[in-house]
Amino acid sequence: MDFGGGTLDQGEEIMNRKDAPDLTTSLNDSQAEAVRYCEGPLLVLAGAGSGKTRVLAHKFAWLVSQRGLDPRSIMAVTFTNKAAREMRERIGRLLGVDLAGLDVGTFHSWGLRFLIRNYRDLERITGRRAATVYDRADTRSLVKAVMKELNIDPKRYEPGWVVDRLSRAKSEGDPRSLTPGESDFPIGPVFLKYQEGLARQGAVDFEDLLLLPLHLLLKDGSLLERERGRIGWILVDEYQDVNRPQYLLLKALSAERDRIMVVGDPDQSIYGWRGADMNMILNFEKDFPDARVFVLEQNYRSTSNILGGANGVIRNNFRRKPKKLWTSRSGGEKIHVLLADNERVEAAFTAEEVLRLRGQGFRYGDMAVLYRINAMSRLYEEVFLRNDIPYR
Repeated sequence: MDFGGGTLDQGEEIMNRKDAPDLTTSLNDSQAEAVRYCEGPLLVLAGAGSGKTRVLAHKFAWLVSQRGLDPRSIMAVTFTNKAAREMRERIGRLLGVDLAGLDVGTFHSWGLRFLIRNYRDLERITGRRAATVYDRADTRSLVKAVMKELNIDPKRYEPGWVVDRLSRAKSEGDPRSLTPGESDFPIGPVFLKYQEGLARQGAVDFEDLLLLPLHLLLKDGSLLERERGRIGWILVDEYQDVNRPQYLLLKALSAERDRIMVVGDPDQSIYGWRGADMNMILNFEKDFPDARVFVLEQNYRSTSNILGGANGVIRNNFRRKPKKLWTSRSGGEKIHVLLADNERVEAAFTAEEVLRLRGQGFRYGDMAVLYRINAMSRLYEEVFLRNDIPYR
């Protein structure tokens, strides 16, 4: 098998190499302990800037170079393409092998490879094909066509809203029967026609990339055992962001094997609006009673003033795992807080700060403005235009 620049022979050479360096020498004690521990499931609670992706990459390399695992037997998944690229690059540098073609990537890329690998089972069990993957624009176009066919007014039911509700209905449904979750009109009628349209085109959408593999695994015991047999270890980044289908996939694949490491932080869970369920990481020790927990508290990214502010905020979170971030980088600029009477005062203050920093020699490109929702951007754009502040 070609590793995309490296061959299987090279992978075997890594596994069999007697002079392989100790991969943990560059890690702190907590990181190194998490990397070395391979006796059962483990939860790594990793605060912001504490090196969680570093630990996951070193764990992958440790399993190959020190424990003799075939790189093809390790499933390492995360959530975004950017995070997946970083993970692949780090592991590749540690092992000296290009990881193209291995199960290192996003949950959705793993699901696509699963469907391609098991395309005969997909057709046999569901009658579906996965010749094409619909992106958001493709999905929206199909939904608009279905709504037109069903005489559903797009002014009353905006197609983008319908797409979001379809996605939620699929994710909250029964993976064994592929029955969608409960939803209001017009989602039910649209769902049936939408699924028919996907099937006619031999297409799958993003939700299908998780749900169809899960459906096949739940319906076919021999396929489930075959897939479990392929996997030596499962490594999961950003575990606080898993949704229900992702959680059920991981649980099905790791059952009775206990070779799983998840890395995450409940205090950084921000994707509840798209289905992420923080309970998954909070309940990890219930799902895996023999799990070891490692806590990474040293932050390498921020100064002590920033961490003091962060700790002051997150200690008030409900249902959290205890930890306290610390750093060797003392001091730093203090955090300034403005209590504004309204959003216009807030925007005007932001513009004044930009101009003040510009006067101190900072470039406009050195500054960033973060806001909670897209609807807030208009106010900032207006005040920037009035003050001749360029923005992108």
